[in-house]
Amino acid sequence: MSPARKHVTLANLSEFARLMPKGLPQDQVIAALDDLSLKCSLNYQLSKTFLADGWIVEYRHLRAAARLNPVNDLLLFATAGGLRVIKADGTQQLMKSGDQLVLAADTQVTVWPEGEDGHASLIALSVELDLGQVLEDVGDERVW
Repeated sequence: MSPARKHVTLANLSEFARLMPKGLPQDQVIAALDDLSLKCSLNYQLSKTFLADGWIVEYRHLRAAARLNPVNDLLLFATAGGLRVIKADGTQQLMKSGDQLVLAADTQVTVWPEGEDGHASLIALSVELDLGQVLEDVGDERVW
C-alpha cells in the first residue's frame, strides 16, 4: 500500500472507497486497510453520512470486533443487541440496545458484539464539539 493511502482514516474512508479502482478483490482491499486507524472487516456492514462539522457511521450486524480511534469525542448508540466496549487499558463497559456512551477524543476502543451472532448494531456520531462537556452541562453522567 502506498504511504499516501496509509493516512486513510474513518474521516475519509468513503472518499477513498469512491476513488478506489473497481474490480479489486474485496478481501485484498480489506487486508490492505488492516493497518489503518479504522479496522475494516467483512464481519460487519458499514455506512457513513458526512455532516457539516462531523460524521455519522452505522455498523450493522457485527460478527467480530470493530476498532475505533476517534480524533473528536464520539457518541455511541447501541441500536440492536448487546455490545462490549473495551478501552486500550482493558476497562470494559456493556451496552444494550438503547444505551448511549460518549468516548473522549483520542480514546482507543474495541467494540465486540454480545449475544446472538450478527444481531448487534451501533451508530457512532462524531462532531467538532466537546460532547463530554455538553452532557456534563445537562447533568448526564454517561461520559466514559
